[in-house]
Amino acid sequence: MSPAPFLQNTASRPRNPRNPREKNRKGAAHFRRAPPYGCALPRAERAMSQAEQLSNKITQSLLYEIRYGEFSDQDTLPPEVDLAERFGVSRNIVRECLTKLEREGWISRKRGVGTVINRIVVRAETRIDLNYELLKTLEMAGHSASSRLVSISFVPADAKLAQKLEISEGDPVMRLPRVILANEQPCIFCIDYIPGSNILTQDWQPEELRYSIYPFMKKRCGCEVEISLTEVRAMPVTEEVAQALRVPLTSSLLFLSEVGYDFRSRPVLYSEEYMMDGIIHHMVVRKKM
Repeated sequence: MSPAPFLQNTASRPRNPRNPREKNRKGAAHFRRAPPYGCALPRAERAMSQAEQLSNKITQSLLYEIRYGEFSDQDTLPPEVDLAERFGVSRNIVRECLTKLEREGWISRKRGVGTVINRIVVRAETRIDLNYELLKTLEMAGHSASSRLVSISFVPADAKLAQKLEISEGDPVMRLPRVILANEQPCIFCIDYIPGSNILTQDWQPEELRYSIYPFMKKRCGCEVEISLTEVRAMPVTEEVAQALRVPLTSSLLFLSEVGYDFRSRPVLYSEEYMMDGIIHHMVVRKKM
């Protein structure tokens, strides 16, 4: 049996120098199709994923130490070699972690000065420019957070959903409205949409979707949200939102329209979030370019 199309390497075929189409091939691999959802990643991508997991783990540990731990009362971080020894990783991993923290605004690095902790950023309760899950965002703001799944249904994609998820109108989409509570009070109404074609297995249980959609996507769709594009504006509430959040129909709430993309920039999730005022103080870090 021949290998799957995305694993085939056309460079393995004998080269015909008389064929003008072969002149520029020079044994290089031709473009390969990306594997469909659920297929095992090639070995190089698995290795990269493992390295990325380690980098993310050390980055989060370092950020915790900056906010709450050993470096919470410091203005600067130790040199890279000391951090590498402390966390038991290479300097390359530490350098990658520091680059991530600098990109997110937690630290600044300058030759001859070192790594400076941006305390004004560290003291911000929540940041809308960082894509934390809603429950974690509420917990970071000091609230007791919980969620309640309202329903699970499949609906045909309208023009807007088709455009957001890059599917055809009428394609089935899983619709998941959810109420997020802060200190037992409704504060956010969220509707998540997943293309039905992304769900690889049909033996899933509603319980899997009760608290968070992301484990379900990883297990049942074979994909994860790596980056999101979010539009923010004020929005009048619908009757569904007004009932869920117990607000008048005349209310206007902060509205976030967000498309989540996987590692290959394919849209895998569309979310609409209606947020009540006064629960989360959204901050945006804007760096000089």
